[in-house]
Amino acid sequence: MNLLSKEHTPFFYFITLVAIFRLLVAPHLGLGADEAHYLIYALNLDWSYYDHPPLVGWTQYIFTSIFGVDEFGSRISAISIGFFSSLFLYKLIYQIDYSPKKAFIGVLALHGAFIFNALFLMLMPDTLLFLFIIPIIFSVVKLEHEDSLKNWLFLGLLLGLAGLSKYTAILFIVPIVLYFVLKKRYDIFINPKILLSASTAVVIVSPVIYWNMLTGWESFIYQSNHVVGSSTVNFKGFLASLSAQFFTYNPFLVPLSFYGLYRSIKSKNDLLFLSALFGITLFIFFTYNSLYKTALPHWSALFYMLFIPIGVYFLYDKYTKYIKFSIGLGILLSSLIYLEVATKLIPLPDENSLHIDIYGFEKIMSEANKHIKEPQKEAIGVTIWTLASRAIVYNSKYPSDVYLLDKRHDQFDIWQKEAPLGKDMVVIDTPFAHKEIKNYMKCDSVQKLDAFKLVKNEKEPAVTLYRCTNYQGLR
Repeated sequence: MNLLSKEHTPFFYFITLVAIFRLLVAPHLGLGADEAHYLIYALNLDWSYYDHPPLVGWTQYIFTSIFGVDEFGSRISAISIGFFSSLFLYKLIYQIDYSPKKAFIGVLALHGAFIFNALFLMLMPDTLLFLFIIPIIFSVVKLEHEDSLKNWLFLGLLLGLAGLSKYTAILFIVPIVLYFVLKKRYDIFINPKILLSASTAVVIVSPVIYWNMLTGWESFIYQSNHVVGSSTVNFKGFLASLSAQFFTYNPFLVPLSFYGLYRSIKSKNDLLFLSALFGITLFIFFTYNSLYKTALPHWSALFYMLFIPIGVYFLYDKYTKYIKFSIGLGILLSSLIYLEVATKLIPLPDENSLHIDIYGFEKIMSEANKHIKEPQKEAIGVTIWTLASRAIVYNSKYPSDVYLLDKRHDQFDIWQKEAPLGKDMVVIDTPFAHKEIKNYMKCDSVQKLDAFKLVKNEKEPAVTLYRCTNYQGLR
């Protein structure tokens, strides 16, 4: 498939314009909590990390070294992945019946699903998997028909990179094995070349194994507890998980994904059938998991990335108007949100603004540092990790240190090489993470330093600063 040929021009122009649009928006949107957390990975390079494998941090390090440790530099990687993932998806759908129009409509549907417009702007471990899943599908099918050393090596490389991105990439092994079993290609499993593929993948993920060996398998233990969650079924959380997926992916497009999965299961097209096996594996795993632990919407992103576009492909001729409306609405709303967070044009009351949680950290850290006179003896403290990740990034231009003061053991405990005991802490307190400092911390004294608003029409100050003199730990 020659993407530069005339029949593919509309698609190529579209994804290029989308990438340019995102690049223009990127510098004007404050960092999100998760996004900032993975940016700190790049500021603290390591073999791996407590909560995720290292590729997200390594990727950020490369891009921010070139473009700067700021909103723009930290987002070029995700925008680039959005561009190339769209290319791979277009190629997958085009292979069905070589219709450039339907393949283009499928990619439009991907960009009409709201959450992808965030994941293709803010780098997450899930974003990295978008880059690998479709090439893995193509690689497996190609390997079935061409048993070459090169193809085995390439599959191992892709699986290793996926494993270096997120632990749930281990699930990719299941549909690949199922595919060869259902195709009765048992010879694949006794082929000595499979050892090359497996060893390549293991070598690539070896930094994760090495880091865990050094830390007493901390990351593996954390992830096993994180995935399992509670031991009892939580139907309320399960319904909340399903509702979140329904609305964050576009409620008009989500139902089409299940039809796309159904048609792919029945398809004689090897690429679609293997995609279906991936989809079934991912859907069963995350649906079962959400019975015990409320799942975040982006955990199921790989499923919807594949099957919203495929569902649109199969239903387009029959429900053309509905699909055009659904995609158009999704792209329009996503574009308006992009424009609003970048330009603040929509005249919303400040207390209902879209900007409350994504703006203000530059001001918060500036105000906090006004109370730091001796950085060796004083530091800034926060009481929840969502504040800590952004506080650390936005505090990087100041000489003071930021500490997360909580009882949970996590990545921040590894980053914090020196204990804050004995320091005077300037503590950042917010309504959604409020703590009674006198009851929460052991201090010689607690003094209220300042309180200020982040947006002018707030009824109450958004941030209060306290000084905890001679911090001696938590109560």
